[in-house]
Amino acid sequence: MNNDIPDDKATFPISVVEELTDLTARQIRYYEQQGLIKPARNEGNRRVYSINDIQRLKKIKPLVDKGINIAGIKAMLSDEDD
Repeated sequence: MNNDIPDDKATFPISVVEELTDLTARQIRYYEQQGLIKPARNEGNRRVYSINDIQRLKKIKPLVDKGINIAGIKAMLSDEDD
């Protein structure tokens, strides 16, 4: 039996994502507001994140640290999604 979590399965609360990405909850919610990530919602309407969301946030952080604006990041990530 394979116990791996599928990359697209929304499982992690924002507190875990903060630890794994070194981003604050405010930053994570801002990137969601800007359309860079789209976390799922659980029955209590709380955000839950997948491994794919976490990996995407780990790509966003160094781009922001380099001074790339949100529009530039969106363009870069949309190229990857195609």
